[in-house]
Amino acid sequence: MKKFVAQPFPEQPDSVDDLLETGLRNYWYLVLPADEVTFKPVALKRLNRNIVLWRDESGAVQAVEDYCPHRGAPLSLGYVCEGKLTCAYHGLQLDGRGVIAATPATPDSPFVGQKAIKSYPAREFAEAIWVYFGDALHEEAPEPIFPEEITAPEWSSFLFTTTWNCNWQVALDNRLDPIHGSYLHANTFTLAYGRKDTELKVKKIKHGFSSWRSNQRGVNIDWNEVTFHPDNIFWVKTEIPYPMPIGGGFFRINAHPTPIDRDNTYVWFYRSCKVSGWERDMWRFLYKNRFEERNLEVVDQDRTVLEAIALEARQREMLLTTDVAVARMRRMMHEKAERQLAALSDADIQAAE
Repeated sequence: MKKFVAQPFPEQPDSVDDLLETGLRNYWYLVLPADEVTFKPVALKRLNRNIVLWRDESGAVQAVEDYCPHRGAPLSLGYVCEGKLTCAYHGLQLDGRGVIAATPATPDSPFVGQKAIKSYPAREFAEAIWVYFGDALHEEAPEPIFPEEITAPEWSSFLFTTTWNCNWQVALDNRLDPIHGSYLHANTFTLAYGRKDTELKVKKIKHGFSSWRSNQRGVNIDWNEVTFHPDNIFWVKTEIPYPMPIGGGFFRINAHPTPIDRDNTYVWFYRSCKVSGWERDMWRFLYKNRFEERNLEVVDQDRTVLEAIALEARQREMLLTTDVAVARMRRMMHEKAERQLAALSDADIQAAE
């Protein structure tokens, strides 16, 4: 098992590809189910950053870099005292802003009251913890924009999370590839139907695009929507049909993968259905007792293939016309990464002047 070591100087990307490999900045990312964060420190790596989460005295979630400014010990090895994160090594206490609240060994230290480590805005919503990974120009976070499937009362949702051993871009490509459902998932409960050939169309929408099969609708993975809310959050939405033998209809998946580091990804999905009354109760019962296990089969098929694909495979791909949505997503992300690095470079130049 790899030994955990605190990061004195978090790695800074110096190229577009470098930035994309570890995750776009200035976006909210789902990092953990809410019930996994308690009044004890929780160590995580997300976007190649070591962070530590805990709940303060009010129960609000706090997140800072997992590094004690005194001598560099991981703060996650410590404990929470009166809502403050306390280092196990020498008792230094920090609040959720990354400010030193107390230095018990030297109570009159001039460091008390100083911001010493990076803090990360955190929100608890829809049974999950969201963290905003802003760069130096975006340390103040906007309120996250969530889709109606997890905000509107007429929708009912289940959150699923897991970890895959692949780069997050590989997992994201898979979300924009509806065609693989007709092949990789051809023996599954929901995706065993429909045509194997396709005509994939793409249309620009506000802050993103939608893609769909023009020769089939409502049979397999036939529709996706990508929305990038500037410097806020992005969503990939997919509609999954239920087979006609069980009544038809559909559920939606809202998700995008969260980078852990260059080789690992935190994968999560909200599976949502628009139902009310007794049908809502029935769907939730059937999901937990029938559908969830079948959905896990689909997820595991994806995991097996994607963990075997190196990110470097992009250097010798032969993309087909059915990869138009994948190509569109990659171009959008590349452009956003270019703008982020250019803005930071301009800021550095202005600061130097």
